[in-house]
Amino acid sequence: MLFKKLFLSLILALTIINPVAAYAISLIPGGDSIGIELDYQGVVITGGYAIEIDNKSYNPISNDFQVGDLITAIDDQKVTCIEDLTYVIKNKTDDLTYDLTIKRGDNVIHQGLKVVYDNQQFSTGLYVKDSISGVGTLTFYNPETHSFGALGHAMSDSKLDSESLLQEGSIYESNVTSIKKATSQSSGNKIADISNVEIGSINSHSQFGIYGTYNYDISNREMMETATIEETKLGKAYFLTVLEGNEIVKCEIEITKLNSQDTVKEKGIEFTVTDKEVIEKANGIVQGMSGSPIIQNNKIVGCVTHVSGNNPMTGYGLYIDWMLEMDSQE
Repeated sequence: MLFKKLFLSLILALTIINPVAAYAISLIPGGDSIGIELDYQGVVITGGYAIEIDNKSYNPISNDFQVGDLITAIDDQKVTCIEDLTYVIKNKTDDLTYDLTIKRGDNVIHQGLKVVYDNQQFSTGLYVKDSISGVGTLTFYNPETHSFGALGHAMSDSKLDSESLLQEGSIYESNVTSIKKATSQSSGNKIADISNVEIGSINSHSQFGIYGTYNYDISNREMMETATIEETKLGKAYFLTVLEGNEIVKCEIEITKLNSQDTVKEKGIEFTVTDKEVIEKANGIVQGMSGSPIIQNNKIVGCVTHVSGNNPMTGYGLYIDWMLEMDSQE
């Protein structure tokens, strides 16, 4: 049995929360559905299973290893992905015990890994992964710098304290095939096919989104200025997203509350979905809409980031000022 690689879906946060204006610039609003893959700086242990060593059952997680351990080297050879790990194991013939360098919290330790072979396949007793992936929405593209921002919140692993480990990766073309509708009991989600066509590289990842270099030229699209926090008003607005295929559509909302913020915070904008197509196809805000740019008075004011835990018709957004400020710090 080979290492098992796990992929996590993007999780849209369900919790509820005198601005200093950043700067208004001209950007191309996104709305595109994108596949996102963030790479760990090594290989993360996510679980374990029993293997037989010397006629005894052995589970590494019950003994030497912990969920969340980050493997950074094996026998002093650097590990950045699962392929690095398996290569060393497959090419060692004199001994089936390996020295793993592990980052556990703030500590670096060494731990012996035991491997057993059966029918020319090896088993380690460990479940591991080297990345997490999901679906989100492109927020903006800056044609002057060829940079992008997306998502509007952290992409996290629900089982691991992993945000600091996830700083680089790639974005890919994505095609929405269907939508699982939201209910008051559970969040819905976009179901999408992610292609192997890479359209951008992720250079940084924070609590307020992903940022990087965009490889596609979409400069033929309409440019829009960004609005300062003070310019954002209660009332009608819309966000851009994909509900089917790769067609970007306008989705009408009513901004019902604006939270005064003088530092970078989440959930500055509260809104209600009024768009009939969104209500019919998604029953409100669903996972995969994160990053959808919010437009008001022909300016980008923010992006969709969260949904109310008990009412999918109520959504929250991050002010674009904060997204640009976080981007400028990367």
